[in-house]
Amino acid sequence: MKPQPFKLLFLCLVLVFNFSCERKSRNTETIPVQEEISNSTSIAETSDMPDIEAADLKIKIYIENSGSMFGYVKGSTQLKDALQNLLVDLKYIYDEENIELYFINSKIHKSPIKSELTEFAEKLSPYSIKIGETGSSNLNNIFKQVTSEIGENSISILLSDFIYSIKGKNSIALLGEQQALTKDVFLTASKKGQDLTTNVYQFFSDFDGTYYDFNNKPDQLQASRPYYFAVIGGQKNVSSFTAKVGALFRNYSGYSNEYLLTGENFSIENYSVLTATLNNGRLKPVRKRGTAIQVREIELEESSRSNDNTEIAIVVDLSDLKITENYKTNRTNYIIENEVFSLKSIGVVNEKEIQFEDGSTIIISPADLLNIDFSPTHVFVFKANDKTIENLNFTLNRNIPNWIFESSLSDDSDLASNTKKQSKTFGLNYLIDGITDAYLQATKKDQYFNINIPIHKEKSSSFGGTAMTVIFVAVLIGLILLIISKSKKRK
Repeated sequence: MKPQPFKLLFLCLVLVFNFSCERKSRNTETIPVQEEISNSTSIAETSDMPDIEAADLKIKIYIENSGSMFGYVKGSTQLKDALQNLLVDLKYIYDEENIELYFINSKIHKSPIKSELTEFAEKLSPYSIKIGETGSSNLNNIFKQVTSEIGENSISILLSDFIYSIKGKNSIALLGEQQALTKDVFLTASKKGQDLTTNVYQFFSDFDGTYYDFNNKPDQLQASRPYYFAVIGGQKNVSSFTAKVGALFRNYSGYSNEYLLTGENFSIENYSVLTATLNNGRLKPVRKRGTAIQVREIELEESSRSNDNTEIAIVVDLSDLKITENYKTNRTNYIIENEVFSLKSIGVVNEKEIQFEDGSTIIISPADLLNIDFSPTHVFVFKANDKTIENLNFTLNRNIPNWIFESSLSDDSDLASNTKKQSKTFGLNYLIDGITDAYLQATKKDQYFNINIPIHKEKSSSFGGTAMTVIFVAVLIGLILLIISKSKKRK
């Protein structure tokens, strides 16, 4: 049979096309998406305790009634107002029979005040709370008593001024000793199997009474002073409580700050790179068959990698992360694995609009919305500091919030005459350090979450592969033409 040159030409072209497609397919093969590592702070691993329904959870409220607390309950004060509102909310959510009221100093005393639960706060006065040994208080002993009373179906709420009672000229050394004892209280609870979670809420209230400095020297004081609610209990119970009541604390009179040492294990399931919004440089999503529509890794084009102004934005859903909004948006709380990137800004997402701290806003591009199958809460904008782009890995660390240090002082001997000191709490940072150190030692976890974005270089085959294909086609066509020429000569 004679050769059929045109059929041969057709078959060669098909082979060329398949070769080109196969090469392109190999060049776009991706690495499997790396899931983020999620960590959180807790006093122990996730508990196996059963979830407690709201109606079954016991709420034990302990009011420190040492002499230093008398000034908060003289007359109508913000403390009494906040406590009354808390009791109203607790009665509605947990039922009155599940709420117990105690005073605490060297011992725990069941409240002798006869009144309706919602009227209890109105009955407080320097005289009505004078129960037990009110001359002085040992804050670590109070914490020890409170934590020992926590059961599988209860949480404790401590109302206190959080002031260490120490006597001596070297206040720093004495505060260090108290910090170690605080740490011991919580580590002891952890060793006993209590997976404690602690939420601290700071409030301010009018104070009219005697203030005792660290040398136990009394001074009459009328000022606005800080005090605290500490919610302590098992991880699941406090998590449930925080979901139902936590946000309500912010509505109570005198609310100022909060620090949630949460025991919940978080998993940041939803995040996506914005390839069309808030970025400089040409970014391409890298996908693999069967993966979610979210962009978890990207390719940066060659021209972009030579640009010092490359910026990458990532939207994340942090709605389940039960820490304060101020903490989430504070850039100093984030750590970037390498120095190639810096965190330029953090924005808050409201539907399709991103709002930044400086008041600027931007709308998420429709092209990016196609890759977002969740409700994002925040956007992180990173700037490249180098021409060589590496993988982007960032972490939210578990840090003590700045307000703790801003609210602390180690010498309160002149507090009555120093108005700047009157808004601070003696030894607060030592107290919180002690609790935080216990959590860190028990869990060995120092971060809330970690997100990794693999970044690939542009495929080098874009030019070289095309050139090879052209050469290959030219050689084939030359061979075909040679065959056709020889065939004609034989005729």
